[in-house]
Amino acid sequence: MFADLRYHLVSLAAVFLALSVGMLIGGLFLNTAPAETQQRLIRRIQEDLARITSESDRNRRDFERMEQAMKELMPQLVKQRLKARRIAVVQTGEDDRALADTLKSLRDAGAEIVSVTVVNGRWLELSDEEKQRIIRGLRALKPHLPEDFSAVVKALANGVALLGYEQTIEILRREGLIRTSGDYTSPCRYVVVVGGSSVPESQRAAEIDRPLIRQWKDTGVEVVATERRDCALSHVAVYQETDIASVDCIDTALGQMVLPFLFEAKTAAYGVKDSAERVLPDTLLEAK
Repeated sequence: MFADLRYHLVSLAAVFLALSVGMLIGGLFLNTAPAETQQRLIRRIQEDLARITSESDRNRRDFERMEQAMKELMPQLVKQRLKARRIAVVQTGEDDRALADTLKSLRDAGAEIVSVTVVNGRWLELSDEEKQRIIRGLRALKPHLPEDFSAVVKALANGVALLGYEQTIEILRREGLIRTSGDYTSPCRYVVVVGGSSVPESQRAAEIDRPLIRQWKDTGVEVVATERRDCALSHVAVYQETDIASVDCIDTALGQMVLPFLFEAKTAAYGVKDSAERVLPDTLLEAK
């Protein structure tokens, strides 16, 4: 919240400066403003910028203090919250920092990270011929898979969460669609999606997150999602559409504190962005 306020102040300062400098340059160019008036305008610009900078610095310090306080509170709040939970993590966005923050939050809460899967950009770049070749390879192993591209989605979703699909994961890895680490030979009931696109016009949320989440939910897998507060394109709208809980600021202590409480939380968008419906889930507020 404080971070957003700081950014708004900086934006306002930039707009005010642009307007004021425009007025000054216009006056000088037209040579209609007396020198004394120009000097008053310059002094006023300097004073206003100094005031805005001071307010921005004060909000930055407030935010940093809040962040530090939450970092100190977090270990006790999340301790063993996810003990004995076997969780698969799937990164659908491009920012590895969001993945690192998500993994830290889960480990701090005692979760067992079963596997980490990163969906590569090639997923969205396949030609029709490449898609058909991959689908044929997957159906040779699992004949019940569909004949269209949803076969690839199901192969990944089932490979992450269900038993007996590790060979389909290997096909997707060899084709350069995913990077993998961990164990894909046993079922996993919980999945954390790490989204948020670094490209404003990205189709990742619609083409990767949405179909994967629907497939997991169809098979009874519990899914929640995370993203960074500064991603260029948020995936939260898709998480709301697919009815899963998400947190939009995993790069902050607040987001890392919220994540371990999402699985039992009321389905909602949590965090600090405009799309957030709530800041904290009741499961965190009621934690003992």
